[in-house]
Amino acid sequence: MSTAEPLLSGAAAQHVGNAMAAEAESRFSSGLNTIKKFRQEKLSNLRPLSDFFDKNRISFTTSFGEISKRWNYNLQYFGANYLLIVLGLAIYAVITNWWLLFTIAFIFGGFYVISRLNGPLTIGGSTISPSSLYAGYAGASLILLLFSGATGAIFWIIGAAAIVVLGHAALLEPGIEGEFGADSQV
Repeated sequence: MSTAEPLLSGAAAQHVGNAMAAEAESRFSSGLNTIKKFRQEKLSNLRPLSDFFDKNRISFTTSFGEISKRWNYNLQYFGANYLLIVLGLAIYAVITNWWLLFTIAFIFGGFYVISRLNGPLTIGGSTISPSSLYAGYAGASLILLLFSGATGAIFWIIGAAAIVVLGHAALLEPGIEGEFGADSQV
């Protein structure tokens, strides 16, 4: 019985490990910059909870014209708050589905490893180009996403977000500043 030859030599494995660590560090720092930029641009319009849950402005109406006016105003005014609600629902949907969480980590990890390869991959004498690796991995990822319930999670997020966001926007009357904004447009 012959011993199996390792895929990477010791020096090559060390080089790949160092490159992956350096790339992870640079992506982590760029990820932090992206989060800071997102916080400055999108979350700067975050409205206070006392304004978002103002019980004095909650009222029911049966007029679709009035509901559409409320949707128009509240979706613009509370856009950052609604974005946080949708992000929270998405995080909840992923965390509560362990197969989906594993699949997402597997997909990101696999594409990251493929992106770090220098040239084609040689396994057992056969050479596989990076484009073939990407294509095969994308196909396998789609199959994994189907079996892990990604479509169900996406539709659950859309449905839950629509009920919560549009329900809140339909129940909350526009504030006084909305009244002045409507008059200034005339």
